Amino acid sequence: MLIFHNPVHHRHAGRQEMFRGKLVPCHESPARLEFVLQALRQRGIGELRAPAPADMALLGRVHSPRYLDFLQGAWQEWIALDPANAELDVLPSVWPVRGFRHDVTPANFAARVGLYSFDSGSPLTAGTWDAALAGAACAIDAARAVGGAGGARAAMALTRPPGHHAGPDFFGGYCFLNNAALAAQALREAGAARVAVLDIDYHHGNGTQTIFYERGDVLTVSVHGDPLTEYPFFLGHADERGAGAGEGCNLNLPLAAGTGYAGWREALRA
Repeated sequence: MLIFHNPVHHRHAGRQEMFRGKLVPCHESPARLEFVLQALRQRGIGELRAPAPADMALLGRVHSPRYLDFLQGAWQEWIALDPANAELDVLPSVWPVRGFRHDVTPANFAARVGLYSFDSGSPLTAGTWDAALAGAACAIDAARAVGGAGGARAAMALTRPPGHHAGPDFFGGYCFLNNAALAAQALREAGAARVAVLDIDYHHGNGTQTIFYERGDVLTVSVHGDPLTEYPFFLGHADERGAGAGEGCNLNLPLAAGTGYAGWREALRA
């Protein structure tokens, strides 16, 4: 199996996140990937490869150009406000909620951070863009390795920061670019007639759902904790089935608190 490994993932290493009203050390860290990489190497699993440069045109077909521009330049804007900001991460403090406009891009930097985010637990750092971009490249290369003329039977994208909470123009849940959505898009463009994204993370992949919700060419399926009690809370319900051309192409299988392996297995079989 080919394993596309993000060699610069460690550049994204947030200092703190807001959690239950407190600033705490980030739960998502470089150690998570290194632990998996070490296990793969010890067992001799797979052939490690570094990705090619990310296909920016493909990224622009999944994420909005203004969002990509923001992510790419956010850190430089942050330290231009005050050089001392280099010792701090970027965290949002204000958001456009119901009744506010989302179609106007504010000139104020803090306002734009809020415009493009949905939580205060996903810090932007000096290396976030580089790490996320290389991670996106891993996902695209893995998809191309098995799709089109790639010919590989299986491929893995071993990368961080993660991706399934990132939407077309928003970040959150530690995610900035949606790796699964980029892989699905790459497969479609390689000629795959049918593409499915199966998400079995404990939390609902709200970003992936949002990206494909009105598209009929990619099936999105998510088995996750019930959003009535679990993050990201505001998407992931069973009645979200897709819209327009995507009607019937989104399947959410939320599991109630206390569900054991048997219940999870039945949902997966569905």
